[in-house]
Parts: sequence; C-alpha cells; structure tokens
Amino acid sequence: MSLFKKAHIEITERQLSLFAVFYDMLVDHNDEYDLTRIRNFDDIIIKHFIDSVYFTRFVPLPSSVIDIGTGPGFPGIPLKIMNPGLKLILAEPKARRAAFLNMAVQGLELTDTEIYPHLVTDKSFFTVDGAITRALESVNSTLSRVKHFLPDGGHILFMKGPDAETDLDEVDEKNKKHFKLEADRKYTLPGTSYKRRIITFTKTGGGTTRTHRIFKNIDEAFGTPVTSPENKIFKELKKLTGPAGMKKTEKLLIAGKKIVTEFLSDNSIEKERVIIYDGFRESGDELAPYLQKFNAAGSLFILKRSLYNELDIFNTSGPLLTVKMPYIAEWNGNADKGCYLLVPFQDPQNVGSVIRSAAAFGVSGVILLKEAAFPFHPKAVRASSGAVFKIPLFRGDSIHGFMENAGKTPVVSLDKRGCDIASFTFPDTFYLLPGMEGPGLPDEAKNRAISIPLNENIDSLNGAAAAAIALYEWKRKK
Repeated sequence: MSLFKKAHIEITERQLSLFAVFYDMLVDHNDEYDLTRIRNFDDIIIKHFIDSVYFTRFVPLPSSVIDIGTGPGFPGIPLKIMNPGLKLILAEPKARRAAFLNMAVQGLELTDTEIYPHLVTDKSFFTVDGAITRALESVNSTLSRVKHFLPDGGHILFMKGPDAETDLDEVDEKNKKHFKLEADRKYTLPGTSYKRRIITFTKTGGGTTRTHRIFKNIDEAFGTPVTSPENKIFKELKKLTGPAGMKKTEKLLIAGKKIVTEFLSDNSIEKERVIIYDGFRESGDELAPYLQKFNAAGSLFILKRSLYNELDIFNTSGPLLTVKMPYIAEWNGNADKGCYLLVPFQDPQNVGSVIRSAAAFGVSGVILLKEAAFPFHPKAVRASSGAVFKIPLFRGDSIHGFMENAGKTPVVSLDKRGCDIASFTFPDTFYLLPGMEGPGLPDEAKNRAISIPLNENIDSLNGAAAAAIALYEWKRKK
C-alpha cells in the first residue's frame, strides 16, 4: 500500500488484495513458467505493478485494448485491476506464459478478459478501441502490426524508456500516412530514479482489413473450414450453381459483395449460410457484424480457394450467400389497377434485366410465362441486381394459353408494326408483353401493339431493352 501511496495512486482494499494475489502467483510460478527476472518485492511492485498503471495520469486509456507481448501480464493485468470495466485481450505467443495468464485470469476472476496465445500478425483480428505494448519491438513494427485491425480514431500506446527518439525517427512513410503522433510524455516514477516515456499514436485513416484464413489451430479459427471436394457442405453448395439443384433444394446461391451485403441486411429474406475463401480480405466494417453473427451460429464457412472458385461462377471474389428460394404463386387472373409485365424470355440474363426494369418503374407484378427462363438462375439474379426478390412474381401459362384466357384485361404487346408508343394511351390496367428472342410474338398478340421508333438500319431492340423503354414511357405518362 505504501509504495502505491508514494506514487500518488489511489487504491482500494479490493484492488490491493488482487495485487497481493497476483504477486504471490508471480513468485510461486516464476521458475516454472519463465515469467520475470525481477524477484525483489519492491522492484516487482514498482517496475511491474506501478509502472503498468502510472502513465494513465497523463494519457487516457481506451475502453477496450489488446496488450501486445504482455508476457506474464504487463501492463494488462494491473490495468484491469485498476480499471475493472476495461475490456482486455492479453496477447502472448509463448506457451508457458500464456498458460500462466489463463491461470492468473481465473485466479483473479477477471471478467471481459481474453487470452490470445499467438503472435499478433496481419492475419490476426481484434475488435478493440486501442492497443498497448511494453514490449521491446520498434514503434514502426508495432504500428504495422496493428494497422489492419485498429479502427480509425483508435489509439496505440507505447510504454518506452526515456531514449525513444530513434524509434520515432524510424517510423516509415506508410505508417505516417495512417498514424499521427498524439502524445509523447517523459516522466519518472515517484520515489525512484526510474525514467519512463509514454508515446501515443492515433490512427487517422485507412479503415480496418481482416484476412480470413483456414488455421490448423482451432483456437484461431473463425468460420468452419472446408478443404475437400468430398465435404458434405461443399457438395450441397455445388448443387446450387445450376437451376436443377436450386429447384430441387429450393435454395439459391447469391454472389457478389454488394448484393450479398444488401441481402444480409434484409430481414425479409431467409438466409442460411455465408461462404468465403481462405485469404478473403474484409475491408471496412460493413460485413463484420454479419460474419460475426453467422460465425456464432456455425453458419460461416471458409473454403479452400479452389473449391470456392467452383462456386463463384461470376468470378466476384466476394462473399457468397445461400438463401431460401421465394415461393412463386400461380397467376390467378385478378389484375388490379396498373401494369403487369409478361415475361417470355428464354435467356435468364434477359429475364433478370427486365425484372430489374419492372421493379424500377413500379409495375404491379411480373408474370413469368412458361417459355421464360428460371427467374432465380444465377445469371437472372445477377442481372436483376436482386430485384427478383423485391417484386411480386407469378407463374403464368404459355403465351398462347395466356392470350386465350386474358379475359377483359387488355394485352399491350411490343411490335415494330404497332402504333407509335409516343401517341399511345396506356389503359389503367393492362398486361405488357415484349416479344421472345427469335420467334417474336404470335399473331393473336399483335392486335394491340405499340412500337418504338428505330433507325432504318436497326431491325429491332433486345426484348428486355424494349420493355424497359415501354415501362419508362408508361411511367412518364402516368
């Protein structure tokens, strides 16, 4: 107690008792676990306990920190004793010292305290506000070590000796670009000749980047690894690269970071698994909470890159997502006010494109005729930019069958011999039918046709493009 008082550190009886327990553990297990060369009582209190916390008089302590190269727990454990609300990660790669840290955390009953028994590298990732180190590594090396996981505005605290100018001079241009020297304070521990220096850098930009890997050590694993083509999960995923497997399983495989991120935030879509690959780099914080959530649920899978490539048929190199296929009801013929788009296209990319236009211009529903390609084919989903999930879809009859049973609701078709779309008045309620690729329209569909004026040297437009123009004109006139 007297040594803490000399250092002007206010300490409670509870904190003093924890330091006493920690001291006994250090002394009792020092030789077994190779903890410290300091053995004198006063030296342990001053050079380990007081030194670990005294700097907080000059610089603020982040609310959550990783102590890099903590050894037997310095400065992390004394900081935790003095700041019980601190969220702490103790990083120590030496196995014996890591074993001691586990014993100490349990013996001291420290909450919100984790042990990371590995070297902190560019493959490590932590969700913290700051980092601290009392290790001998250079400032520049440590800045490079934390740059990918420390958030913008986060702090890195260096506990150094008084002569650290060389350390500061050697900070390279890459780190100067992302870090700003925030504080540099020299001080002497009260009642001693022990000179110290606390240096603080603030991260000013660059965001966070997490590299996901398949680790041999299960303690480092994030996500379930899949490395064999015979793996049951991989076989199930492989089926989802084609329409037959999708229809059979009623599941879809979604590719691309933008669309996957949108789907992850959409609670109306029933999601199953997230798939990434060994070496996938996650930049920023957009995906992080979702990956954490799926990992906690056992639904995040990290595939060997060659296996992932078999699933990523569009070469997106982004996360993949499996979702439950939405149900497509049969069209019942009850057309309310508005435009209902009839889709006859056999090319899934055209199907996706025209559905995207239908969603953009506000049609009341999309009726997929029997001639149409599968609307959840990967090419259709990609071309629609996810619009196939955002608009009412219905299953309809063939073109001929639909024309026979359309009832009183008029079918407006697109044909180059129809009346000019500019002079056409759209009904309040109608079906819009673009022509199929190749065959075009059956004769019975040409009774009420509209045309889009083209240059003489162009015979026709792509059906999806023509439908988009017609929908725009309808929207404009409406």
